[in-house]
Amino acid sequence: MKNERVIAAWAEFHMHAGGLGRPETEEDYERILGLLGDLTENYDCDQEPYSSLFDLLTNYAHTWEHDNEPELKQPTVSPREMLSFLMEEREISQYQLAQEGVVNQGNLSNILAGRRTISKELAKKLAAYFDVSVELFI
Repeated sequence: MKNERVIAAWAEFHMHAGGLGRPETEEDYERILGLLGDLTENYDCDQEPYSSLFDLLTNYAHTWEHDNEPELKQPTVSPREMLSFLMEEREISQYQLAQEGVVNQGNLSNILAGRRTISKELAKKLAAYFDVSVELFI
């Protein structure tokens, strides 16, 4: 009985939607968004079969967005610039980093001046100290 109800509900919505499939154009994507709106307004999406249909349509929309939205260009910030920014933002001096045993003050001066790069080991220490991702310093 439950399976028949699920099949009937899917068939009804499928007929109402005019067929379901992954969006291939922006028009298809907009149609999926409209169906999601219709589904949430007219059906209880916390209950089967509507929760599965909601998941399917959401997956279709998300996949289309992922594949078709222009990638956001992240500004390129060097590890040295990131370190300088974090030090300034948190009002931490070179002397303080050296006193706390994070980095030798001479090495730090060379890094901030662009004469040296941040080693992987130092990147780990800086990430732990500033409580940020190590990738910021690599």
